[in-house]
Amino acid sequence: MNHYAFTGFPGFLAGKMITHLASLPNQIGTIYALHLPTERSGAFALKQELLEATSLRDDQLVLVEADITLPEVVLDPIMRSVIEREVNYVFHLAAAYDLSIPYDVGYRINLLGTKHITSLAKRAPYLKRYVYFSTAYVSGRRQGTVYENELWHRVRFKNHYEATKYEAEAIVSRELGSMPVTIIRPGIVIGHSETGETKKFDGVYFVLKLMDQLRQGAPLPYIGRQNIEVNLVPYDYVVEATAYLAHAPVGLKRTFHLTDPFPHGAREVYRMIHEEMFGRPPRGTIPHAIAETGFSALHLSERYGVPRELLAYFKHQVHFDTTQTLRALSGTEIVCPDLKDYLPKVVAYYETHKKP
Repeated sequence: MNHYAFTGFPGFLAGKMITHLASLPNQIGTIYALHLPTERSGAFALKQELLEATSLRDDQLVLVEADITLPEVVLDPIMRSVIEREVNYVFHLAAAYDLSIPYDVGYRINLLGTKHITSLAKRAPYLKRYVYFSTAYVSGRRQGTVYENELWHRVRFKNHYEATKYEAEAIVSRELGSMPVTIIRPGIVIGHSETGETKKFDGVYFVLKLMDQLRQGAPLPYIGRQNIEVNLVPYDYVVEATAYLAHAPVGLKRTFHLTDPFPHGAREVYRMIHEEMFGRPPRGTIPHAIAETGFSALHLSERYGVPRELLAYFKHQVHFDTTQTLRALSGTEIVCPDLKDYLPKVVAYYETHKKP
């Protein structure tokens, strides 16, 4: 039996990771789910959901009040001692994921938080693996192909989220020689590949929101002529691949791009979404500059909760090499599905569950 500690609870991915681990036979002793005191009710609600949906017992899933921005992390000193003494696997998912965060917020949560969790994991005498959730976009404004064994660069970043996640990964990367580390770099995570299910329609779902609002004007034009790679991955692939890499020897002291090995271009993704929603392809093209002006003039950021910073990801050409990931997952049944095969389910889930 293994003992686990998760940050980022009651977040969506943390809940899905725990659900998946609970499905593995004879895997779990105790899971310590670290959450902020202000998220006590949400943490309790998710715990009840997980107890109903899995074979976990109440005493196997322990809610722990914590604050990763504080050096001690776990607020109760006795519980802190228990976790450090028992834990075998630490999954650090907590982060400020908002692309529009100010630097000081990203610094406290992403950088200091990672520093403190890394120290906690380092103090655990029976640690088997420290799994750090980074992002493929620590590459910043780099262009061309980015490899999994690369981190250090002097290129600028598109936002403070990228910058502070880069600095946070640097903290973990420096421990590769002394700790049993696995670094996970997901792409842009979207709904389940078989059901389309997701927790909320944020991030790239703004494309669906805009199309939905403008459906009376369909067919809509393409935005820009560049067919930049858009790296979307279903959350079930990220969960299954992470769980495997976190326990397999092949995952030890390595970094993995959990990105689409064969990503589609922005125009192609736009076309597929358009055809799913309206039954016909887009017509015409408007330049990026005009679209961005309209984005600001119509206050679409405020209206749909879409950070302006997101637009940069549809203009920046970068390819994330996945050679190391594909090699590590070879022989398993864990593969990233082709977006065109599951995008209809993602769109259908949105259409069914969107707010009127």
